[in-house]
Amino acid sequence: MRIAVVSESSADEAAVKILVDAIVGSETEIVALRTRPNGWPHVLNLLPNIVIRLHYGTDVEGLVVVVDSDESPVHENLHEQEQAENPECRLCLLRVALRSALAKVNPLPNRRAMKTALGLAVPAIEAWYRCGLDPHVTEFEWVRKLQGEILTYDKRSLKISAYGSDPSSNFHRTEVGKQAALRLATNLEQLEQRFPNGFGALLRDLQHW
Repeated sequence: MRIAVVSESSADEAAVKILVDAIVGSETEIVALRTRPNGWPHVLNLLPNIVIRLHYGTDVEGLVVVVDSDESPVHENLHEQEQAENPECRLCLLRVALRSALAKVNPLPNRRAMKTALGLAVPAIEAWYRCGLDPHVTEFEWVRKLQGEILTYDKRSLKISAYGSDPSSNFHRTEVGKQAALRLATNLEQLEQRFPNGFGALLRDLQHW
């Protein structure tokens, strides 16, 4: 299966691809984007154009998008109800943008509709990398932080824990992310348990592929 992965950096995309393969149960082939986003606002702004280019200009079968939540609200089950999206939730915003973009493309002969899957790393993809290594890093704990509690970690300490330093080179982040994803791919249930809404959304979307 040929897929496109959109995230906030190429390092993140390499790790996401490994997780996608583990979920769908087969090796996928990444199709390079002509223009790749850099950071959350860029992902959201470019997504409609990415959908159009993939639909009309490639034979991509699936599109996967994963972004960090940072300080924005964590996705909740309540947001899944009809017209109950949270306008500050990044996963909700991605879903609205994706639905709008897909509604504007026309069906092509001999081409199935592009499959899609969206995920939210809370508060960042480095939290996923720490799954199984630090029991305090969970979606539930981050919600407590957003509510004013003091945690033992923040986004910067997650990066230092994952990479050994912050900042670090893109090559180093890519290699660390790939190794973490390979480890996590052997126990997706643990990742879903600790990140049930952000990773869980990605998992459920991909299970319908």
